[in-house]
Amino acid sequence: MQFGFATESAERGKAALILYACYKSRNNQSSLNGVETWNRFTSYIRGATLKSTNVAEFVSHFCKLGNIDSIKPKYLKDESGMVIQSDGSVIVSADVKDYKISIFEDDKLLTLFENEGTLLTMLVRERIQREKMEGVEDEVED
Repeated sequence: MQFGFATESAERGKAALILYACYKSRNNQSSLNGVETWNRFTSYIRGATLKSTNVAEFVSHFCKLGNIDSIKPKYLKDESGMVIQSDGSVIVSADVKDYKISIFEDDKLLTLFENEGTLLTMLVRERIQREKMEGVEDEVED
């Protein structure tokens, strides 16, 4: 289990976390709502990859395609509850938001989005299904 996803690959876990946060941050007018959600989701991964040279561009293109206004940091949380500062110090607190900037700067993930979009979609879907079965509910807006 990496970053809350059913994979042993930390890189896949990071890529899935970005997609999960994007999906969970969508608004009511997003095209990622409805019957064709997961077809569109996979298609948007492919489309955003074609237009991008790094992960930051990928996220921008994916959000534009999915009509996602902004990514909510609460969806970037992992099970550790720890925030590692740039100086290496560790903070353990539920009150501190971790924006996971280092993940968005990891351009090696772009290859995963390009080559493993379907697998990443399945990792996101599996986590959402698992959360539903566990009764995890979205928190009230920040």
